Amino acid sequence: MNARTLIFLCLGLTTLVACGTDDDSAPADSGAHTYSKMEAETADCEFDLLTFKTHDGALHEVHINGLTVESLLGANKVSGTEWEVVERRGVRFSAVLAKAGLSFDASAPVNCIARDGWDPLRTQLANDVSKLPLFDFVSAHGYVYVGNPGDKDPVYPEMEGRSLIVDYDLGTDAEVPAYLGASLAGLGKFRWKMVEQLDTEHRGLFEIDPVL
Repeated sequence: MNARTLIFLCLGLTTLVACGTDDDSAPADSGAHTYSKMEAETADCEFDLLTFKTHDGALHEVHINGLTVESLLGANKVSGTEWEVVERRGVRFSAVLAKAGLSFDASAPVNCIARDGWDPLRTQLANDVSKLPLFDFVSAHGYVYVGNPGDKDPVYPEMEGRSLIVDYDLGTDAEVPAYLGASLAGLGKFRWKMVEQLDTEHRGLFEIDPVL
């Protein structure tokens, strides 16, 4: 190796080191978005699409991201019929329904078929729509939050902490309407889980004034 070759080799290595230093000093942009879910002032969820089906069979889709998040009361099952009141952050159904442009008679019943196929109307309630929560109750007290759907989820555990779940901003049994059991426990079957859409084949479906 002659002197000229050695000089060019050294210059080349110096340039590579200098460029490497400049690149390392700049933060890498992976392009991945870190979702704040319901922790910020507005919703920012990875799976934020809800689907509503009205009496005429029409489907209405609405994205909840960007809607105001509030601190709301809710309930967790402890055991049997015992529930503990907790505080959660969620988006009120009134805001979701307003964004979707959905307004119905206060007495219209509301059901939900969860993403895993769970359907209280056609199972536990034996098609008795009179036992469903009414539109005015769901609109006034219902909300959606992000939580863990549990191991009954067909894609467990991937959706833990990423699924949308329904609860109601009630803190005592006395606040629950008599037709819904007059107890926080009575609302259990209507705390729908897995209500978000993953894709067109895997999604929750809210039925407003369902057709049997």
